[in-house]
Amino acid sequence: MHRRIWLAIAAIGLAVAACGGGGDTIEATATEYAFDPTSWTVTAGEEVTLTLTNEGAEEHEWALLSDEIESEADFTEDLVIWEMEAASGASAQGTFTAPAAGTYQVVCVIPGHFDSGMEGALTVEG
Repeated sequence: MHRRIWLAIAAIGLAVAACGGGGDTIEATATEYAFDPTSWTVTAGEEVTLTLTNEGAEEHEWALLSDEIESEADFTEDLVIWEMEAASGASAQGTFTAPAAGTYQVVCVIPGHFDSGMEGALTVEG
């Protein structure tokens, strides 16, 4: 009898493993004008869940860009791979698929925030 129970538990474990797990989970806290942490690492092609907590007095965004910018004047919406925002004092959660391996710039695109230093980096491992 005990052997059957262990075999059933092992079969369930294999079935769960075959589903591929739950992807990557990352967190960011936004304040004026910074992210904490300033870097994150995820796996290419995996579903990534971001929890963005805004401890600042202003709205903030976490925007993943396809190419780096040096100033807000360089920013265009077509650079955005994925973005989400959180109101002051609130948390938000969203999910995206990690792009190809590489290092990507993360910025807050609320006017004045990136130029005040609000940026980070997402490393995507292959």
